[in-house]
Amino acid sequence: MVKEDSFVDDRLTIKLFINRMPAQKRKALLALLAGALFVLALAFLAGGIAYAGRSFLPLSRIDVTEILYMERDDILARSGIESRSYWMINKTQVRANLLAIAAIKDAVVEKHFPDALVIKLEARKPVAMVMSPTGGTGSLCYVDETGKVFEKGRGVSANTLPLVTDAKMQSLYAGDQFPASVVELLSAMSNISPASLSHISEIEINWKISGEYRLDLYDLIVYPRSSSVRVRMNPSFDDSYIRRMLLAVKTVEEDRRHNTDEIDYRSHDPVFIPKGGSR
Repeated sequence: MVKEDSFVDDRLTIKLFINRMPAQKRKALLALLAGALFVLALAFLAGGIAYAGRSFLPLSRIDVTEILYMERDDILARSGIESRSYWMINKTQVRANLLAIAAIKDAVVEKHFPDALVIKLEARKPVAMVMSPTGGTGSLCYVDETGKVFEKGRGVSANTLPLVTDAKMQSLYAGDQFPASVVELLSAMSNISPASLSHISEIEINWKISGEYRLDLYDLIVYPRSSSVRVRMNPSFDDSYIRRMLLAVKTVEEDRRHNTDEIDYRSHDPVFIPKGGSR
């Protein structure tokens, strides 16, 4: 057994050793010991604050506005909120995590003292569908007016949106971005009323020169729903243009004299292309 006197002797020995050191070395050693004690105290203090932060002012409410087409629990899980303490929430990091979700266009994260967190989300609004080659068979994703592709959402009916095809994209996955020329088309589509878009099944981008992505180097082949007649159109259009196009399709369907399966509507007057004819 070690006697208590031995500890006293050790302390006296260390004290005598320090006192016998040259003054300059003694000051340096004492400063080093003081710095070490200060760092150790800071470490204990930081640990205490972190522990107290997790238990002090716990969050009693997390409000999420605009749930999008995702589950609330999924949003919270992907937001990276690990602590349930008011003090431990990093608003900047939570917002960055939310914006990494393709379906979220913007996010605002607010801390309301003393125990509430409010997350306000702006969902991307789909204007068309695109085919994503996932799983080898392909699945439908949505694209908004900015050209951002995001996940299929359960809250939007796929039957009301046209399918955009041949957009010259190597892959179409959530988070992908369409080229600028196609974004102009999607922006025009965002200004078309849902009632008009609901009459269109597919919009095929017909490139005039392979590999080019300028707006003036492609036109559109539009396939109305419930009709075998396709329409060649300009990529710049508005709601009245779409309505006139649909009226031309209706004219062909109701008048048997029009033996055609395609209408060229790139000019002010529709041109009815006979079956087997050339444009």
